[in-house]
Amino acid sequence: MTTVVITGAAGFLGRALTIHLVGNGLTVIPVSRRPLPGMSQVQDYSQSPVGDVLIHLAEEPDRNRVNSLGEAYIRYASSAVKVLSSRFNQKIIYASSGAVYGDENKNPCKTDMPVVATDVYSKSKLVNERIVLDSGGTVVRLSNLFGDGMSANNVMSDILRQIPGAGPLRVHDDKPVRDYLPVSDAISAFSLLLENNYCGLVNIGSGIGTSVRALAEIFLSLVGQGYREVIATEPSSRPSINILDISETMRILDWTPTSPLKDQLARLIYNKAKSAHE
Repeated sequence: MTTVVITGAAGFLGRALTIHLVGNGLTVIPVSRRPLPGMSQVQDYSQSPVGDVLIHLAEEPDRNRVNSLGEAYIRYASSAVKVLSSRFNQKIIYASSGAVYGDENKNPCKTDMPVVATDVYSKSKLVNERIVLDSGGTVVRLSNLFGDGMSANNVMSDILRQIPGAGPLRVHDDKPVRDYLPVSDAISAFSLLLENNYCGLVNIGSGIGTSVRALAEIFLSLVGQGYREVIATEPSSRPSINILDISETMRILDWTPTSPLKDQLARLIYNKAKSAHE
């Protein structure tokens, strides 16, 4: 039976992926640097236990924090990836980000498009992508994942905190267009990557762009507050677009996102209300 090692298993995607794979009968070794029940604790992820396949999710998800750490973060993250790529003998799936395409492409980004290192975060991802691809592993460029248990530090969580409510709903910038994907769809894609033993580069997203303003308006309509004004506190002066082209991923893995964004947002609202009353 295949043994899957998941670094960063205490994180948003890591927790959900671990539960899913265990539920499907796989042997999973969840790895964390924190002492948590049921997880293998390490001081450094390069010390992770060896299995048949590694899914490496253990990188700092906060882009602003990564940028504040500077080049030292790139050295730290890449040293772990080099060790892990060698130890797992090419059987590694690395979670990268669609951010490496930048935000100036009006059309969905394909994997063969040019990439840009606009900051420390994207530079780090590209350095680690190259290490993994050169070793024969798999790189997954993820769009904006969301779902129960997601980080409180993102635009969707910020909107959720303001509904239901009174007065204007405030966002930092209403113009950016992003690709939002429920974590459950990302998990199904990772499962297929494991089943198919695919090696290479893939995009995992919805393939659909939604502006922050449209996102806020969908949330408001779902709670019957479509009359509330959406205000951008620091609106941008230029377009910012990042959407992933998933046509190749759908063909390679026979995978497709499951349900419309509105349905997934309604589920978030329902679960938030349910938790508040428990």
